[in-house]
Amino acid sequence: MATVSEALSIALDHHIAGRVAEAETLYGRILEAVPGHPDASHLMGLLLAQTGRVAAALPHLDAAVAGDPASPTYHLNRGKVQDALGQTAAAAASWLATLHRQPDHGEAAERLAPALRVLAETAFDSGALASAAALYERALALDPQNLSAAFDAAMAAKGLGRSQEAARLAGFAARLDPTLLRARMAEAEACQALGQTERAIAALRPALALDPAQGGCWASLCLLRNELGRRGAAVTAGPGAGAGAPPPPQASGPPRRATPHAASTPSAAGGGG
Repeated sequence: MATVSEALSIALDHHIAGRVAEAETLYGRILEAVPGHPDASHLMGLLLAQTGRVAAALPHLDAAVAGDPASPTYHLNRGKVQDALGQTAAAAASWLATLHRQPDHGEAAERLAPALRVLAETAFDSGALASAAALYERALALDPQNLSAAFDAAMAAKGLGRSQEAARLAGFAARLDPTLLRARMAEAEACQALGQTERAIAALRPALALDPAQGGCWASLCLLRNELGRRGAAVTAGPGAGAGAPPPPQASGPPRRATPHAASTPSAAGGGG
């Protein structure tokens, strides 16, 4: 009579060769003999997922993780099935568990970053800005060059009143995409809130160089120069400056995330921020 190890090897050979029915039968017999066997549970879960039975696969992958929680592969594949079922938070937790066990696991990191962004966006849109900010921070740690995550993180920080953090993140987003006028404006607004008027002016200058017709930028620049006592310079600052009347301050409202692709196209970026 074959041992469990031998039966599992035969079943895996069937699986690899595409003899799915034979493999499934053997995995099932092994699990009848040894309920919750980690390898058999894992392979049965993979087979079910590969043949379109994703919901049925998850309990087997749960059993594999329970039987051998130290295996990064089990956590990784459970996360894939959870993600396929729309369980984004659970999938992210599984991929975090993979990285805790194998910090250099490239696939887990690659899958985790977008999952964290989805969770951050959901938190942001529901008004849970503190949770969103923490999730964006983790997403940026995995994908530091992600422009949308950087800009949206700045907006979350702004909404939380964390002006220093908002200025840093908006400035970072502007460096990732120098054409992103919304990032320049957000950086200037955060610097102004910090009382860093010169830094705010410096943030606006590249935006005006990119689009001299930006009336909001000119109005903000005039206001900032007024704060420094440069009223003459403010009046003649540019086409958006008034004829001597102090310009209105930049409109401020609830923080807004970047709409899809808005943080990567100059035309979309030119809108209000």
